[in-house]
Amino acid sequence: MDIDLAAFRLNALALLMRSDASSGATSTGQAGLFETLLKLQSARLSGSSGAGMAGALPGDTSARMQSVLAQLESSNNAFLQRYNARVEAIGDEATVLTRLRSRLAELGSAGDGLQQLTAASTDGEIRTALEGFIARYNQWDTEFDPYFEDGALLDDNQAGEVARFSLRREVGSIFHGAGNGGFALGLTDMGVGFTSDGQLQLDEKAFGAALRGGRDAALQTLHNVARAFSQAAETLASDGHLLDRRIDNAERAVAWAADNQDSVGAEFGPAAAQLAKWYR
Repeated sequence: MDIDLAAFRLNALALLMRSDASSGATSTGQAGLFETLLKLQSARLSGSSGAGMAGALPGDTSARMQSVLAQLESSNNAFLQRYNARVEAIGDEATVLTRLRSRLAELGSAGDGLQQLTAASTDGEIRTALEGFIARYNQWDTEFDPYFEDGALLDDNQAGEVARFSLRREVGSIFHGAGNGGFALGLTDMGVGFTSDGQLQLDEKAFGAALRGGRDAALQTLHNVARAFSQAAETLASDGHLLDRRIDNAERAVAWAADNQDSVGAEFGPAAAQLAKWYR
């Protein structure tokens, strides 16, 4: 660690601690150490080293300085641990969000079977198409739900949460029914609902009753949901959308960390502890 940086940090600490007259003793002590660093800085600039620099230390300041340097080194180590952990987490986030985005693009086709249904489709064909849609959605939810648990990698990740919320909204929206030729409550009136853990399930009795009570409305509801769901998935996975920007930011952060690894290590890593040797 450079003496200039050490002096700056100790001075900042002294300013923070010197808030009123009651802290005079503490301020005096911190100011003394700061003064010592400045003397060492001057000695270094004049070309002194080793014993010459040790001679610049008044009284028992050398021992106190060793203590300060040890604290600074400990602080550096703690910072590096947090820094490296954060860089790793950002890299993991970019990887998972990239996979999530890829799955979104694939999920856009989940409603194709629903859109291909016609008035000539049998009840069995309609049920099979709906079950296929539900299976694709549940597979997506199962794959990524663990990342959104409390404290998990994507907990409170806005881009990821928007993707999940948007798809869930399209499945459960009543606007795909009432006023659009379908059932008043959309898929809900066809026996489709969410379980407590976010999975879709089909109530066979409600589904059968819906087909018997309004076949045309049932088909229109399925068409509306499939179209809206496909458009939402396509938009969420598109270039320039929130998810794409979040991935780009994360990847650039990791790239910056890689490019600056040596300079960060020189500033906060083991090499920074070389300063302590000047006082031995």
